[in-house]
Amino acid sequence: MSLGQVLIIAIFTQYLAVAGIPIPLGWMFIVDMVVVGNTALSLVLMRKLMVQEEQANLIRQQAKHIQDLEEMIRNIRAQRHDFISHLQAVYGMLQMGKLESAREYLAEVTGDIRILTQTLKLKSPEVAALVQQKAALAASRNISFGLVIETDLSKVTVRPHNLNRILGNLLDNAMDAVAFLATRDRYIRLEINEDEENYIISVGNSGPGIREDLMEKIFEPGFSTKGENRGLGLAIVRGIVEQHGGQVRLTSPPTIFTVTLPKAGGE
Repeated sequence: MSLGQVLIIAIFTQYLAVAGIPIPLGWMFIVDMVVVGNTALSLVLMRKLMVQEEQANLIRQQAKHIQDLEEMIRNIRAQRHDFISHLQAVYGMLQMGKLESAREYLAEVTGDIRILTQTLKLKSPEVAALVQQKAALAASRNISFGLVIETDLSKVTVRPHNLNRILGNLLDNAMDAVAFLATRDRYIRLEINEDEENYIISVGNSGPGIREDLMEKIFEPGFSTKGENRGLGLAIVRGIVEQHGGQVRLTSPPTIFTVTLPKAGGE
C-alpha cells in the first residue's frame, strides 16, 4: 500500500472519531491490517538496509585487505630489487678496505630485512603493513627500532583496524618520547608474544621515565604532557583494550606499555 493510501485511511479514521460516528468493525480491521502491514514492511526494509550496510562494510574491509597485501608485496619486491645493489655497495667498500663502513652498512641492511621477515609471521597483513610503515618512519627519524614477534596473532579477538589503533598510538608515543634525544640514544622496541591464554604486546622506549603520579593520569582523555589538543591516544588504547577484555599496564623507567589481550575461545 502506498503512503498516500495510508494517509487517506488515517485522515478518514480521524474524521469518524471527531464526528462521533461509530467506526465500523470492518474498517477497524482494515486499519489494523494497514498498521501490521506497514510495520512488517518497515522491518523488512530495515533488515534490507542493515544487510546492505554489512555488505558495504565487507567490501571496504576486503578492499583494505587487498591494499595492505599489495603494500607487503611491493615491500618484498623492493627488498629483492635492492639486494643486488646492496651487495655491490658492500663489495666496493671491501675492495677499498673500508671494513667499518661495510660493517655499518650491512647492519642497517640486515635490520631492514629482519623487520620484513618478522612482520611476515603475522596472519594479518593490515597489522604487518602498519608495523613495516612505523619501522620505516622510525628509520626516517633516526630512531633505532627493535622488533621481536613470536606469534602470528591468529586467535586475537580485536579486529585489525582496532589492533592498528592500539599499535599505532603506542608506537607514535614512543617515537615522540625519544625525538629530542641525541641520535645515538633514540631507541624504541616492539615485542609481540603469547602465553596459553593471552597475547602480550609491549612497546618500550629509551626516553625519560614517567613520574609515578602521572602513570594513571596519562590514560585520561585530554591529559598530555605534549601541549594542547593532545592526550587522546592512550585513552583510545585503554578503551579498545578493555572493551575486548584486556588490560594495559605501564612501568617506568624504562617506559614500557604492556597490553594483554585474551585469545579467542579463552575464558
